Amino acid sequence: MKTLSFKNIKNLLFKIFKINQKVDKDLMLPFRQPISKADLDGLAEKAEKNMRMLSEVVQKGLNPPAGAYAFFNHSSHALSRLGDCKKILNRLFRERYLLVELAIEQRKVEPKNWPAGVPFPPEVQQVMHKEDEVNGYMQLDMESFYIFGGILLDQWALQAIAVGNIKLSKKDVQNVNPFVDLLVFFEDGNKSILDPVWNKLKSEMLWLHYQMRFYRNRFIVHANRPWQRGNTRGVYGEDFNLHTPTPPGWIDDKKIDEEIKKLIKFAPERIQKAPEDYWERSPGALIERIFDNIGNIENKEDRKMIARIFGEKGGSTPTFQVLIKNLFSFVAEGTEMLCGIAKDNLHNIDLGKPFMNSKEMWEVRKKEL
Repeated sequence: MKTLSFKNIKNLLFKIFKINQKVDKDLMLPFRQPISKADLDGLAEKAEKNMRMLSEVVQKGLNPPAGAYAFFNHSSHALSRLGDCKKILNRLFRERYLLVELAIEQRKVEPKNWPAGVPFPPEVQQVMHKEDEVNGYMQLDMESFYIFGGILLDQWALQAIAVGNIKLSKKDVQNVNPFVDLLVFFEDGNKSILDPVWNKLKSEMLWLHYQMRFYRNRFIVHANRPWQRGNTRGVYGEDFNLHTPTPPGWIDDKKIDEEIKKLIKFAPERIQKAPEDYWERSPGALIERIFDNIGNIENKEDRKMIARIFGEKGGSTPTFQVLIKNLFSFVAEGTEMLCGIAKDNLHNIDLGKPFMNSKEMWEVRKKEL
């Protein structure tokens, strides 16, 4: 399957315009996202390079005896999950390109002025069925990215905790959520050699926590109440968002909408200054824009309130390009910072020593023979 590119789509559309007069003259050219696949591939490459460098810095700097050290296990696991995320990224772009092709094909075969209530001809139904199938695969892949991206964050956090030799208190530790544990450690004002990471990447960490982990838990993995699961996308563009609103009537919509209107001060300034009837000031759009901006909201209680309200109302995610860019960019930059910290504090690193290293196991084995 072809890799999505603006040039390929444009050429395909122009070819159809010239050859097939059945395509309407007002058919729009595809809208390209400002974040290209090449941009994301570059970020993934940088993240992988820095992750390998971190492992190399620690290995060469400490030169521990061979053995099953936790640090290197997490390094390998993180690289594996980064590879999984790259596979999902490739599928998302291929599927999005195919949806554009199918939309064009449908316009070619769809009869004009077809009467309402009459089934379309088989060739039209076949294209529509294929489009629905690919759309479903794309939604599945985007949901999968939330899961595997969250695992990548946790494995990154375990390495950061090891480099900082951070001793998390029982209050901080949730055992299964290292990224959240590290976030809580920072938010509680604890000091460590990892402070430069928090000082520089605080908003990025908060954004990923709410946009990836909170959304995944609330709307994908632990959906313990009714939701309208779907997605939104343009016909000829590269955009694709998960869309999970509350079903009409499930909650008191009037009450929740009033709560949302009171959050206007957390919206981007352009929305605050917009007229009352501006579409992004409607409750559904407003809570999405505020949630998009949650990494820049300073007060923790305000962030929790916004997440609670968004978790009741529901809504759309950012496009998959934004989600992937923010994850890969954070891992790349955060890991680069860990490399510098590790170099300067080698003997502070907690490798997570095994019960026995390889040499010790061999000595025990020789005695048993």
